[in-house]
Amino acid sequence: MDDPPHPTAAVATAPPARETARAPTPPTGWTRTAGATLLIVALLSLASWWLFVDPRWGVLDVYGNPANAVVFWTLFAIVCLAFNLEMRGFDRLAQPLRGLVFAVVTIGAGIGITTLLALAWGAVDPSFAPERAGGVGYFTGAVFVLFVFVTNVPSATVFEDRPWKSLGLGQPWAGVAEIAVSTIASLLLYAVFALPVLAGWSAVKDAPLSLNEVIGLFYSIVVSVIVTSNMTDNWPWNAVRSKGSWFLWTALGNAALCGVLYFVLSGATRLLLGADARAVIGSDGLSLFPAQLGVCWVFWVIFWANCAGDWPRHLTPARNRTVRVLVTLALAVVTFTVYYRLVASHALHEPALAPGIAGNALGFMDLAIVWLLLFVIAGQSWPLIRTNRTNHTP
Repeated sequence: MDDPPHPTAAVATAPPARETARAPTPPTGWTRTAGATLLIVALLSLASWWLFVDPRWGVLDVYGNPANAVVFWTLFAIVCLAFNLEMRGFDRLAQPLRGLVFAVVTIGAGIGITTLLALAWGAVDPSFAPERAGGVGYFTGAVFVLFVFVTNVPSATVFEDRPWKSLGLGQPWAGVAEIAVSTIASLLLYAVFALPVLAGWSAVKDAPLSLNEVIGLFYSIVVSVIVTSNMTDNWPWNAVRSKGSWFLWTALGNAALCGVLYFVLSGATRLLLGADARAVIGSDGLSLFPAQLGVCWVFWVIFWANCAGDWPRHLTPARNRTVRVLVTLALAVVTFTVYYRLVASHALHEPALAPGIAGNALGFMDLAIVWLLLFVIAGQSWPLIRTNRTNHTP
């Protein structure tokens, strides 16, 4: 069977910060620390992009895939080690060594998993082979990370390691159990929604959802979990008192909110792109753009929760949550617009998608999320904030 069309973009994300693996609360003058953090993350993202990924300047010919695949698998390693395993082992090291070692391990894991899937498993199943046109072989393996975040992020954050810690398991066994169960669930989702479209041996020609629709919808679940767990203090799910009912309503609520977010973000991106771009990109390509705006929102939610002290906190709970959501969404809209209309083509040298539109936010913005997490979670914002604490409750 011929290879499927090259996907419009790739996918990955990062989880919300949680109390057991979270950056220390910025000092009173958090605006200065936040500004410095944003500058550092931007410089790290741009430097690594220009050196390795940039299609014009990069020393490696890796733009798109395998570069995106490495970023996605690096995010996978960060989630497992920082959130599921709660920095187990790394917390024995002082800063800045802790952050440096964590960065080497997670980036090394991203490179290693990408290489292993392409060269080793790709020799068994050509669907994963690096020779597939447009890097589709790399993407076939890397899209698995999307489903990992759908299952792993909620279990490690919203559900607070339940039921493993309530059964008496400590680290690292609670994290190992969490990763194992999430991986099995992710494999099932991956087999149903991704492989039939991407695998070279698949006989499915009329899948119920295109790959872009799958990415857009499932990414909206991730956005729902990250936004509600960070910006709204898990409201409205935390209003349910019964543990069993709370678990059910949290799962069903995020699934329902996913649908709402998909259509809201879809409408917003269509307006932001404009009629000319919409006509060129087409309806299937547009179905991916809720994830493109979503990844910009995820970046700002993680930044706001870890670098801006979840401001505001002095208003009523309802007003605090509303302001956080609106501020981070507004920043995401600005980021999306500036990236696609200016940064991607002029600074990152990415190819055009449509008149006035260039790039793939699910590539560069995920790279920025990697550096943000490495700096504020693994590195604890050292040296901006001098601390060696691992567990912190803001």
